[in-house]
Amino acid sequence: MVIRSLHTLAVVAVVLAVTACASGPASGPDPSPSPASQPATSAAPTSSEVPQISIGSPVADATVSVPFTVSGEANTFEAALTVDAVDESGMVACVRHLTATSGSGTPGTWEGTLAFPPEEDALPVMLRAYTHSAKDGSIIDLVEFPITIAPDRPAIILTSPTCGQVYEPGGLILVTGTANLFEAALTVDVRDASGSTIATLQVTADECCVESNFSSRLTLPADIPPGFYDLVAYSLSAKDGSVENEFPVQIEVRG
Repeated sequence: MVIRSLHTLAVVAVVLAVTACASGPASGPDPSPSPASQPATSAAPTSSEVPQISIGSPVADATVSVPFTVSGEANTFEAALTVDAVDESGMVACVRHLTATSGSGTPGTWEGTLAFPPEEDALPVMLRAYTHSAKDGSIIDLVEFPITIAPDRPAIILTSPTCGQVYEPGGLILVTGTANLFEAALTVDVRDASGSTIATLQVTADECCVESNFSSRLTLPADIPPGFYDLVAYSLSAKDGSVENEFPVQIEVRG
């Protein structure tokens, strides 16, 4: 009986020792959780990760017909930004300088129209929006994506002046293009940033009701302030006299 009791006590002692070793010291640190057991977290974006310019319309890979409107949001220095369309060869098809509704720390919205003669076939371009560094003039805050310009021909097309062409106050503008209009009549205005007309010209295309050429000359006022202006060709509706078929090209006047 004594031998059996001693044997039993020895077995219990061994079991207790093994259990203590397996559980480890009670005062030791808790084991670190495995990566799979840790809660998912994401770092808050830094200010440099917040896009300063975005394009809302058109969307990437869209097909558009000229003229077409580009719009979006921006938070840039003095609310200034530039929009352009660049073809696969690197040539700028059209450029427009814009001012958002606000900037310099306050996000605003912007909108502008790009108008240039379409090609005979669909034209892939890179639509870009950006601003220029106040420090060195380099392009910054660039956003870009591809779109396609359809070969559709609008009722009025301006071939001169071209987007971004520069003139002096009192300068002569050669206005050329094509029109497919009732009575072949169209009007050309020079408008300031507020949309006010500062010069106007009545033009007649070569033929009525089919696409035909037109050519004329418009003289800028000698006292026109430097800045960006729209030269807009358009027609008037035979039904109610409303403006239609607008084709705007931005020009710059430098004093």
